[in-house]
Amino acid sequence: MGVAFQRVAGIVVIALAAHVAVEARQQIDAAVIVQFQRAADSYAFHHRQAERRAAPPAPLVEGAFFTPLVAAAFRDRIRTSGCEIPRGSAGDAAVPRPDQSSEGASPLPPCLSAVLPALPAELEYRVSGVALLLADAHLHIVVDVLHAAFPRSVAP
Repeated sequence: MGVAFQRVAGIVVIALAAHVAVEARQQIDAAVIVQFQRAADSYAFHHRQAERRAAPPAPLVEGAFFTPLVAAAFRDRIRTSGCEIPRGSAGDAAVPRPDQSSEGASPLPPCLSAVLPALPAELEYRVSGVALLLADAHLHIVVDVLHAAFPRSVAP
């Protein structure tokens, strides 16, 4: 009975530890997504202010929205979504940088949009090769780039 009890106790401890780890990961993911949504909302607010004042948009810096933690959370959500990963089109090897046009980028499939955080009306997700773009929906410019968002194996 002693050995069997120790084995059962060990299994229970491992199961509890796994549950705690999953719960902690979910809490971190939620905090990271809130951080991203606050940055997106802030961009939308400043976008509206600039439009009212007829001022040029503020300069954009790569990585301002897709911080390392946000990038990891997005890649994980995309990878585990069960959705078909978009295939890049020929000639899209050059991913646009922030402040460049987003016109050539494809829309994100609805299946993937559903697993990513909702965006204010001023922003949209776009796809360029294996990169996920955060684009200004009104100005048609790239706001930030998440490189390697989609596995290379599906890109041409």
